[in-house]
Amino acid sequence: MTLGRDPTCDVVIQDPRASRIHAEILYQDGQFFLLDKNSTNGTFVNGARIERQNINPGDALVLGSSRFIVVEGMDTSALEWLDGELPQVTAQLSLDVFGKKLSEISAVYSRREGLEDAKAALPEGFDVGAAQKLMKNLQIIYDLSRDFTNIMVFKELFDKIKKYIYDIFPEVERFCILTRTEEKKEFTPQLLSARNQQEEGNFDISRSIFNLTVEKKVSVLTVDAAEDARFQNSESIVGLNLRSSMCAPLVIKGEVIGAIYCDNRAKPACFDDQDLELFTAMANQFAVALSNTRLYEEVQRAYHESILALINAIEAKDPYTIGHTQRTSRYALGIAQEMNLSDQQRHRLKTSSELHDIGKIGVKEKIISKAENLSNSEYQSVKEHVIMGEKILKPISYLHFVLPIIRGHHEFFDGSGYPDGLKGEEILLESRILTVADAFDAMTTQRPYNAPMSFAEALKECKNKAGSQFDPVVVDALERYISANYELTDVNIFKKMQSKGETASPF
Repeated sequence: MTLGRDPTCDVVIQDPRASRIHAEILYQDGQFFLLDKNSTNGTFVNGARIERQNINPGDALVLGSSRFIVVEGMDTSALEWLDGELPQVTAQLSLDVFGKKLSEISAVYSRREGLEDAKAALPEGFDVGAAQKLMKNLQIIYDLSRDFTNIMVFKELFDKIKKYIYDIFPEVERFCILTRTEEKKEFTPQLLSARNQQEEGNFDISRSIFNLTVEKKVSVLTVDAAEDARFQNSESIVGLNLRSSMCAPLVIKGEVIGAIYCDNRAKPACFDDQDLELFTAMANQFAVALSNTRLYEEVQRAYHESILALINAIEAKDPYTIGHTQRTSRYALGIAQEMNLSDQQRHRLKTSSELHDIGKIGVKEKIISKAENLSNSEYQSVKEHVIMGEKILKPISYLHFVLPIIRGHHEFFDGSGYPDGLKGEEILLESRILTVADAFDAMTTQRPYNAPMSFAEALKECKNKAGSQFDPVVVDALERYISANYELTDVNIFKKMQSKGETASPF
């Protein structure tokens, strides 16, 4: 995660004392680290200037004139288990029985034109009022399943679950989600919520109710635990003043992955059997959504680890590439911003920028670092790096979207590029953007084969080649981005920076 004034940073700091790319946060081996990115005014942790520092909850960070406090996402220590006998359980709902009942009523309703016909078709003795409420609940379940179709990150998912619970059950005062740890030895809270936010720091739950729910795979309803004769002398129940609660298991493929719990500590009989049915149905939807989010997070983690491994491989081959990759990605995303590209296009562009030179692993080091003009055979070898990059990444199925972008990032707008001689809009837009960003960085940094230009000179060169080597629309977007975010000077920007002892990087 990058932090700074540059609009393409993950965290944009509107602070004139902050550098454009001021700092970066990395997650490695279970710890978070803050890295200073050669900022002008430095990065501080708890008052001490740092280059790289492990950060923990409570640490104070200063970037420029901006101060940040490191906090945990949620305080789960507020949960306390109440041990003792099981409070009075007024209803238990087996998931198998509920599923069968839901299927039956759904089938009856789907075969009829309306509710009156559906009533007539119901089994003798079936509670019509209950059927009507169940129909309403079915609509809620349908709406919920539609809303949870898209995969969300955990925070977004928990926020949506919390909203549904409070909207549908107006008597719910408090709500929590507990999930099983990866070691599958215990359940830990993922969300503790109170309708009155001032009460969020005080959350108690009966261990007996919870254990019954997860061990028997049943949903549990208590109407008035405080009136249970067995607990009249129990300080925990009396002190808690627990009147009404519901608890339902989160089950995926027969395995309990957690549970959801809600209660009201002021009113008895807040919930009835059909509330428990609806709560159970919602728990089924939540379980699927949680499972999908967990899988998504695992895929994303594997994806980022693969990206890091590939970038490390490039760096090992050519130390210059790490700076080039970062800068090219920055310019490409800046162009995308100016062209108002979609989030999906920006994602494709960012990943492609990071991996566009992976094929150089197959090019001999003496060719990469050669200062003299390349021979025809050497130049052919360099040109092969786009094909090599495509071959290296092809076995990774979830990176297939980058293959045509990387293959095309040396195609020229007039058709004189390689490897396929594509021209104009035959070249993917992301490739056309990457071509400009890649060339701009090559012009403005020290390479074995050229001295760096100033940004103004490089922009002029890009404009001269607009329509031949580069897409004119992309060049215009680059000029807008660079002009708005960097100083244009006729004096070589890198010589000026090096005279100050700074790194020769445009950020």
